Amino acid sequence: MQAIENAKMTVTVNMSDTIFLDPKVLTKNRNVYVRTTNTSDMQEIVFDGLLRESLRNRGMNIVDDPSQAGYIVQANVLYMNYEKQGLTADGMLAGGYGGAIAGALAGGRGWKGPAAGAVIGSAVGSLVGGAIGAAFKVETFFGAVDVQIQEKVEGGVKGVVTTDASQGSSTKLSTERQITSDYQTYRTRIVAKAKQTNIDKSEAARVISERLATQIAGMF
Repeated sequence: MQAIENAKMTVTVNMSDTIFLDPKVLTKNRNVYVRTTNTSDMQEIVFDGLLRESLRNRGMNIVDDPSQAGYIVQANVLYMNYEKQGLTADGMLAGGYGGAIAGALAGGRGWKGPAAGAVIGSAVGSLVGGAIGAAFKVETFFGAVDVQIQEKVEGGVKGVVTTDASQGSSTKLSTERQITSDYQTYRTRIVAKAKQTNIDKSEAARVISERLATQIAGMF
């Protein structure tokens, strides 16, 4: 029975892209500047404090001046809520950094067709079982965070920023800008998913936030 199997909360964490930081830079400058934002519907979580604590536990030194930092970590909590049709943890992960907050719609069929009568008949004959099932519901709650890590490198880096701007329904203007920076930039999206029978939203958000912060700090 699924309700019994999921009596305890289970949490899984995945990244859209793996980031490998330069060990030489890590040994030279362990100063890190941290900036977090939260654009999710759940504003009560304190992700900034969790991330800073996790980074300190990894031996990093938090600084207030980004110019003194070997690393600049920026993170945005973009979703923290229940998984639902059209918005799934897997879909959010597949979107990658900066992707839309929209998962792949779960496959399924409507109530029309020959199977509909069988389903309805089964439901009528299972009122008691349905009531029990409603009391014990296996739920999935997940959080997603976009992460940008900038690593200071000797000699700096050069690159090109490309911007695509739509002009009407069928015209697009592409512009490029040459840039020079002291930092190499890495980006990824991290999604943590919790599953449990009758999951507690506040507890799930707390556990997921801790796991997301630990995952980011684990790259250092």
